[in-house]
Amino acid sequence: MAQIQEDNYWTKAQPGYFDFLNIWDAEWYERIFTGGYPTTLPTNEDGSVQQNAWAFMPVFPFLLRGLNFLTGVEFKFLAPIVATIFGFAFVLMAYRLLILRITVKQARWAIALISFSMAAPILQVGYAESLALFLISSALYLFATRRDGLLVLVLAILSVTRPGLLAFALMFALLFVYRFYRERKHGETFELRERIRLFALTGVSGVLGFAWLIIAAITTGRFDAYLKTELAWRAGYTDSTELEPFTGWFISGAFHLGSGVGELAVLGLVAFAAWALNTHSVRALGLELRFFTASYLVYLFAVFFPQSSTPRLLLPAFGLLAGLAVASAAWSKPARGAILVLSILGQVLWLLVCWKYTAPDFTPP
Repeated sequence: MAQIQEDNYWTKAQPGYFDFLNIWDAEWYERIFTGGYPTTLPTNEDGSVQQNAWAFMPVFPFLLRGLNFLTGVEFKFLAPIVATIFGFAFVLMAYRLLILRITVKQARWAIALISFSMAAPILQVGYAESLALFLISSALYLFATRRDGLLVLVLAILSVTRPGLLAFALMFALLFVYRFYRERKHGETFELRERIRLFALTGVSGVLGFAWLIIAAITTGRFDAYLKTELAWRAGYTDSTELEPFTGWFISGAFHLGSGVGELAVLGLVAFAAWALNTHSVRALGLELRFFTASYLVYLFAVFFPQSSTPRLLLPAFGLLAGLAVASAAWSKPARGAILVLSILGQVLWLLVCWKYTAPDFTPP
């Protein structure tokens, strides 16, 4: 792909491998790596907040800063190398999580589908995605194996690594309601200790979910610093500087597909997600991964404005791919091979549309 890259904002034509891995949002992580965060938000003439570093959380770039201090390796090489290492760590942790509930054959096939998925190349570039996915799979594994002390530590780190920790708060709350319902309707035991555990984890993850907003507010002196920064990325689509939960998908549908058709397409996606989450193959993954996947999709539906980065933002919902693996693990080798071929073609399409830059380009990965 680098060999067909023309001159662009970041590199000359046909850049080297590591140069090509550090375009797009990797630039923001390098800015944080080099200079940290602004104490005053940059604004336009009308007072609206411009895109700035507060949209990107500090664990990944500060980890790289520490490794740079220890090794002397520059950001260009360090960022993709560390990201790739965490990509492998994510795959291994996801495998450990999956074999708690499904067979080894199914888990290995699930890992193949995850590793070859459309946006999987993001796991080797200078982004925080692979680190966040490692922390998500680790948190789910620790919760399933009841190691709550380590779980809270991982959740705390995740809260300043990538947005989305509120999905864990929703997951714990849904599990509490589910267990309570099963006790009332089916007589299943829901011990007081487990009630306290789920209630506490809901509260802790809920508070941690707002940690970065609070840090940004204290540092900049603006309570809405993080929110206004995030909204700056969608201003070109919506002409709005306010967040209206659960409207972004419908606005995006109308923007990309036209009014009427776009909204119907979104409702179709919601119906498909609801169906997929209730299939036998996804149920086989266990309550932890299934409820987290549902919660993460609800989180995205509430706050995200879909555009070209959607495949990347859907990666934490890898439970859906694991469900597909459970459903297709017994298929013939040619059938499973065809799925992998389609996945690789999806990667090529993703790289051509999203990663390769051709000005003016409005399809960020």
